[in-house]
Amino acid sequence: MKLLHGSLMPNFVHQTRCLPGLFGRQNRDSPEEVVRKLTHDVELLTLAKDGHMGDTLEEKRQNHKRELCEDVHKQLHCILNFIKDLTEEHSIPNGNAREVKVTREQVESLEQFIKADLPVQLLTQLASLEFETRKDVMNVFSALLWPGLPKEVGQQILQYFHYHPLLFNTLMSGYLQEEIALHCGVVLRSLLRQGELVDAFLLSGQVFRLLSFTRHQSIDIAADAMYSLRMALLDHKEISGPWLAAHCDEFFSLYNPLLQCDEYVVERQALTLLSGILLEPRFQGAMMSYVGKTQYLQTVMNLLRDDSSTIQSEAFHVFKIFVVNPKKTAHVQQILVKNKEKLMVLLQSLHAVRQDDKCFAQDQAKVIARLVEMTLPPKGQAVPATQVRAAIQASIPMAANCEVDGVKVNGLSTPSGHLLQL
Repeated sequence: MKLLHGSLMPNFVHQTRCLPGLFGRQNRDSPEEVVRKLTHDVELLTLAKDGHMGDTLEEKRQNHKRELCEDVHKQLHCILNFIKDLTEEHSIPNGNAREVKVTREQVESLEQFIKADLPVQLLTQLASLEFETRKDVMNVFSALLWPGLPKEVGQQILQYFHYHPLLFNTLMSGYLQEEIALHCGVVLRSLLRQGELVDAFLLSGQVFRLLSFTRHQSIDIAADAMYSLRMALLDHKEISGPWLAAHCDEFFSLYNPLLQCDEYVVERQALTLLSGILLEPRFQGAMMSYVGKTQYLQTVMNLLRDDSSTIQSEAFHVFKIFVVNPKKTAHVQQILVKNKEKLMVLLQSLHAVRQDDKCFAQDQAKVIARLVEMTLPPKGQAVPATQVRAAIQASIPMAANCEVDGVKVNGLSTPSGHLLQL
């Protein structure tokens, strides 16, 4: 069975939201009844999962599970209808304006759904559900974060997700099970669209588990984990920037092996994300820590000699930051000076992997020029930290409108190779 990749989900969610009525509006159960049935179904799924159903035959157990999944499927579509009602626009008589009409019953339907802890409870049973029902769970998570929900409901949902002690741990544990890993990735990215939840995810420490899954033996799961990691770090940089500055040593010590794994897809994705981080002003603290470490410089220099011209080009966009940094550590500058002849020959052989990468040749010439004139600085010479970013930006032309995988960056010219979707 082929699992659904996260890139397909927005269209599915949109289609679900636009349906005129799932299971009909007139014959719907009350919100209380829907929550009661879902709670009961989840309890039965837990018993079945834990092997407490008694000595029933396997065929009977499977039929019972199938019936449970069908009922969960039905109740989740009722929940989706409740959410749709809360965000649906209605015409105002004698006017062209639009407004959302909300009843107390509709608000209570979601409040009870959250109060019963059903979103996370459903996540814990995701592996027990059938494939279509897993997609329903994903769509409910996405729908709960739709814009347009009444403010009091939307805030309650955010607080529920933000402070839930098991949410992100459950999602990361889901990456351990291949049959639900991509489903958990979709749910995680639905949450990471909210800055408040990015903050909760980073503070939970589960981002380090996510980082480990970028080396998963399944290429689909590894790519999905990298996609989620990129979203966690680059979609809300005002939140992730300070966090990464405070945890850069731990993060990069775990991240650097991705650049040494000799797996093309992983190395390219890791280089693309790394350049997106280092060339973003809000990650200045993390950038200065990274380019001050000799082991990271050596890793990038080795990638400049990779057999793949694409890897070489991506590595160059990281290497140039080491060269133009006016506040190099003595050891970093010593390595650059000692190897500059070989480096210049190597850099002259590089070329852009994209024909429209007009900045590559300019950056290449300026980095080589910097190497030519580079000598060890006098002992004790230092550059004020406040001047470092300005000096780097002045060394190589800015690319204010440059995009990296659809994320605009204000910094050095960067490659815009898209994250591989496998």
